[in-house]
Amino acid sequence: TMVRLVAATLFLACAGALRAPSRLIGRAMAARSASQPRVVPMMMAWEEPSFSPVTVKSIKPSTGRGHYEVTIEASAAFLASYTTPGQYVQLRPSADVKAGFFVIASAPRKDGVMLDFLIKEVEATLWLTNAKAGAEALMCAPTGKGYVTSAITNPDVTCTNVAFCAAGTGIAALKALIEADGADGASLIGLGGAGRTAQLFYGCQSLDVMAYTDMFEAWEKRGVQVVPVLSRAPEFDGAKGYVQSLLASHLKAPAQTVIVLCGGKEMQIAVKEEATKLGIPESSVLTNF
Repeated sequence: TMVRLVAATLFLACAGALRAPSRLIGRAMAARSASQPRVVPMMMAWEEPSFSPVTVKSIKPSTGRGHYEVTIEASAAFLASYTTPGQYVQLRPSADVKAGFFVIASAPRKDGVMLDFLIKEVEATLWLTNAKAGAEALMCAPTGKGYVTSAITNPDVTCTNVAFCAAGTGIAALKALIEADGADGASLIGLGGAGRTAQLFYGCQSLDVMAYTDMFEAWEKRGVQVVPVLSRAPEFDGAKGYVQSLLASHLKAPAQTVIVLCGGKEMQIAVKEEATKLGIPESSVLTNF
C-alpha cells in the first residue's frame, strides 16, 4: 500500500542518512576531542557518619522469641536530631566493626537521653543481644526522614482512618509513631480522637515470635485496633495469611485511609500494590525512608 511504501522509503532514507555522515561525525568528534579536555565523571564517595560513645542501659527478651528490647543511653544534645518517628541510627561495638542500621522504637521526647530498639538476634547482632547493662558501643546521631505525617494531620486532607502495616521487626518504627505525642500532650497523629480510627495489621509467622504483645492493650487504649496476622499458624483463631491479603476485607474507609508501612521489601511492594487496587493514592502510603 501507499502508506507502507512511504514508511519504507522514510526508513531507508533515515538509515542511509545515519550511515552516510558517520565518517563526518567521527572526524568532528575526533577534532573536538583534540581541542577540548576530556571530562571524567566523578563518583561521590560514601561519607561515613560521625560515631559517639553510648551506653547500653538495659536489655531484656521481648515477647517474641529471638527478639530483644534494648535501651541505649546518650546525651540529650546528641539525641536532639531525633524528631520524627521512623528515624534510625547506626550502631557498632567498636570502630573496627561494620555498623548496622536500627530503627528507633521509642517515641521522640524533649530532652530525652534514652532510645529503645527492637533487635532480632542474628549473627551480626550477637554483640548487642548478648551485651550486659553498662556495656559501651558507638552510635551515630539519629537520621532519616522518618514518617512525614502531614498526610494524616493536614486539615486540608480527609483522613478518617490510619492503617499501620508491619511485618517482623518493622513493628518497631510503628511503635514509635503510635506512642508519639505532640506538643499538647495528645497523640501526634490524633489517635483516639473524634472522627479518626486506627488499625494495626501486624504480620508474623506465629504468636511466639511476635514482639510487643504485652503492649497491645496500651495501644488499644490509644485508639488502635490491633490485628495480629499469622502466616504459619493454622490453629490460630484470628487473621491468617499476610498483611496485604487482609486489606480489602478489613480496611475501614479505604478512600479516607492513610497507610503507614514498615517491613520487608516484598511485603511493602505487596501492600502498595493492594493499596493501588483499593484506590488509595501513593501519597497516602507512608514509609520511613
